[in-house]
Amino acid sequence: MLIIAEKPSVARKISSFLSNNRYKTIKFSKNIYYYYFNLEGKNVNVVPSIGHLFTLSDLDKKYEYPTFNYRWVPSYFEDKIIAKKYYIEMFSKFKNENNIIIATDYDIEGELIGYNILRYVLNKENANRMIFSAITYRDIVRAFNNRKESLNFGYIYAGETRHIIDWLYGINLSRALTKSLFYYTRKFVLSIGRVQGPTLMLVFNREREIENFKPEEYYKVEALVIKDDKKLKFSYIKDKIKDKVEANKIKNDLGKYLIVSNVDKKEEKINPPHPYNLTDIQMDAYKYYKISPKRTLDILQSLYEKGYVSYPRTSSQRLPETINFKEILSNLSLINSYKKYIVLLLGKQILKPNNGSKDDVHPAIHPTGNIPEYLEYKEKLIYDLVVRRFIATFYDSAIVYKIKVITKENFVYDYYDIKYKGWLDIYWEKYKDNFVSLKFNVGEKLFIDKVYISKKKTKPPARYNKASLVKKMEELDLGTKSTRADIVEILF
Repeated sequence: MLIIAEKPSVARKISSFLSNNRYKTIKFSKNIYYYYFNLEGKNVNVVPSIGHLFTLSDLDKKYEYPTFNYRWVPSYFEDKIIAKKYYIEMFSKFKNENNIIIATDYDIEGELIGYNILRYVLNKENANRMIFSAITYRDIVRAFNNRKESLNFGYIYAGETRHIIDWLYGINLSRALTKSLFYYTRKFVLSIGRVQGPTLMLVFNREREIENFKPEEYYKVEALVIKDDKKLKFSYIKDKIKDKVEANKIKNDLGKYLIVSNVDKKEEKINPPHPYNLTDIQMDAYKYYKISPKRTLDILQSLYEKGYVSYPRTSSQRLPETINFKEILSNLSLINSYKKYIVLLLGKQILKPNNGSKDDVHPAIHPTGNIPEYLEYKEKLIYDLVVRRFIATFYDSAIVYKIKVITKENFVYDYYDIKYKGWLDIYWEKYKDNFVSLKFNVGEKLFIDKVYISKKKTKPPARYNKASLVKKMEELDLGTKSTRADIVEILF
């Protein structure tokens, strides 16, 4: 039996789980290994790839265009990564094996990686398929015991079609652009692609909006008042005052106090967040820690391969009931920073996450319950985001008061007070500054410490950053969850 894995680390884990850690490491050549064990009297070899071992090429190297002469070739012809040659030779050892299982990532790219090895190295047309969303003992054994009889040819045809279209589009237009620069310089290569071009257009159009934006000047009047030893900024009810004379009149008409005329208090419920999909966690990682979408995906992939989180390339915001939530939470409760939040959940009869509407082959990103022994600093940050979001989805809604204080002088102060933290308790260090615990009474006098008149200008739309550009690409269905971050890095 031959099992084809996508990466060496995954091959090793599959071997460990299926053999109860009784596998042998076989050295093929320098730093290239595969794994062997005996299962119920059958010899099993688990052989890893290192991503795509085959790619498209026209092989003429004349850099002419247009060209439509493509074929699949070993990747090392193009990327010069000689290790890929040895991986292909390692797979060639198993040409006579008829019992083959593909265990690459279950997505379009993973299916194509396995299929190309199958047809171009092993001369086979089909194989069994292991499907898993996390690299844990339970998931791997379940995937092995419930393997499918066939590959997903819908994925294969979609992947191959995308590669061909990307190649035809990219190779021809990139050569045209690069040659157009030859008059000026021969040392500069311009690349363009089916997704790269439209994404660049988004940035270009936004820049045009910014350049063509005509700012309007206005004035804002604010009064700094003292309340319970706190300094609070009340704003004049008319937010944009066009005339400075009018602004000065508002300021000069004020006495020593603002007098409260109305307190509007509304109770609001804030539902817990949905489980993370890839784009959502990329947005949060950039928002809180300025970690780029590409780096976030790389870290998640590493955590996935180590068995700490589920498969990251997912657009799903749903956690299916087949996942053992209580077992995962029980394991996570061994980590002190999460224990107090999890204890409240473990007493519940039923654990139901606040699932979103989006679905995918793979569930939303979640911790597996395997406790990390050691994580690098940024790995800790990303892992913490995954765990806290997972816990938060099972929590109650938060209840807050939205309060608007209006004075006789037409100044207003808006703030939120917390009634019940609910899921916000898990993020309280991040959110606590958004809430103010104050009580205002009608007729109350608020001492004015200072009055400001600020001259301001309306602002153009913000430029895209790496995270907001990935989000926009998702909204427009540009690229895939796997490729968007890479495209943005290329453009930067």
